[in-house]
Amino acid sequence: MKTFYYSLFICFSVILLGTVSCDKVDNPYMPQYVDIDTTLLNGLGIVDYKNTMWPNFEQNTNSNRNVLVEDYTGHKCNSCPPAADELHQIIDNNSNRVFGVAIHIGPIGNKSFQSTSGSLFAKDYTTEEGVEISNTITDGGFIGNPSGTVSRKSFGGQIFQNYSSWASYTSTILSENDLKVNLQSAVNYFENTRGIILHTEIDILSNVEEDLAQVVYVVQDSTISPQSVPSSWNLPNNTDLNYIHKDVHIGCIDGRGMGRQITEENKVDKDGNVLNGNKYYLNYSYRLPEQYNPENIHLLIYVYSKSTYEIYQVIKQEIIE
Repeated sequence: MKTFYYSLFICFSVILLGTVSCDKVDNPYMPQYVDIDTTLLNGLGIVDYKNTMWPNFEQNTNSNRNVLVEDYTGHKCNSCPPAADELHQIIDNNSNRVFGVAIHIGPIGNKSFQSTSGSLFAKDYTTEEGVEISNTITDGGFIGNPSGTVSRKSFGGQIFQNYSSWASYTSTILSENDLKVNLQSAVNYFENTRGIILHTEIDILSNVEEDLAQVVYVVQDSTISPQSVPSSWNLPNNTDLNYIHKDVHIGCIDGRGMGRQITEENKVDKDGNVLNGNKYYLNYSYRLPEQYNPENIHLLIYVYSKSTYEIYQVIKQEIIE
């Protein structure tokens, strides 16, 4: 009888120990490399990718705050081309400090100037993420197209501003140069799978109390299609059939218009080891749609406040460097 109970005790102990072993959590944080879509790696295993292609970021010595101007536009908006011209003049005047994006959407997701019709305006430039952004950050200043934000900083109590003020507000942010967040990025592109693997490092420099999130825009450098233009341009039917649309927002790399919140779970290296300090790492996988040339695509990576929507830093990442 003693032998029976002793054997039962041993069996129960083995089962219990096995259960405890299975339930043990070695690392409470989710290793971020798990997010990478291995089908994009062109035959590389995740271990090979980590050992051969994962970037090692150097110390970020940047001391400048950059500006992102978001131009909310539409291809049937004949007042919008002058706004686009103003934006690219600002970009040209502030090389590598100011970046722009054309988001084809109206206030509260309205698509009247963005609608398609016939063969002339057949191209749909709207995106689900653009609608999400418009529905989320619309304020009293966004009454129609064209309108825009300058790093979504509030001026006069409003985020959205007329394009006539973009240059002035851009100069204000550049001169203040209040750098709260630094960013670095690296990308690997796999031609055979059209796969993009993006790695980002977020370095929070000052005591930022609000929650932060990161967004990655996928942007087409340029494309040609009809655009309504001002009557002063003296074109038939006030339409430029060969208009060059620049910096067109074609979506977000992860399908999230408002991005991913930056949390303590992002303080891990490629192996899932928990890191100290104020550096965070977010990684993304994206398959570039067939209709786009990777040499005509870039990414805009920015970090913003989830409470005010203000964009604290933005950088540009080419797909093919």
